[in-house]
Order: sequence, then structure tokens, then C-alpha cells
Amino acid sequence: MRYAPDRCLLRQILKSRKIPQRWLCEVTGYPESQISDYVNNRTTMGYATAVTIAKHLGIHPEELYTWKVID
Repeated sequence: MRYAPDRCLLRQILKSRKIPQRWLCEVTGYPESQISDYVNNRTTMGYATAVTIAKHLGIHPEELYTWKVID
């Protein structure tokens, strides 16, 4: 059984913690357009990006997405 990221939960995580996207851009060094793409599910972040964002939010990278089973 394999898993793949389904839906990014970054929007909900930031909203529930009242953290602006701009703060995440500042602490990670990622451009606003990149964070916006994740928040709006236009692109899936790579593992290194997920780890970076998760570390700044104090969560595990796996918590940034819902997951679907493949196969």
C-alpha cells in the first residue's frame, strides 16, 4: 500500500493559529506566491519544504496534508 498527499491543510493550520502567510514567508524565506500555491492547493510541496514549514509551525510534515491510499 502506498500513500500520496491529497489536500494541503496549511490554510486551516495558519487560520486556526491566527498566523499570517506573510510571517511564514519571512521565517522560511519562501516567496509569498509559493506559500499561496500551497495554501490554495495549486501545487504540492516537496519533502524538504514540508519539513521546513512544519518545523516553524511545530508540527510533523505529515500533518500538512490529508493522505490518500494509492493502489
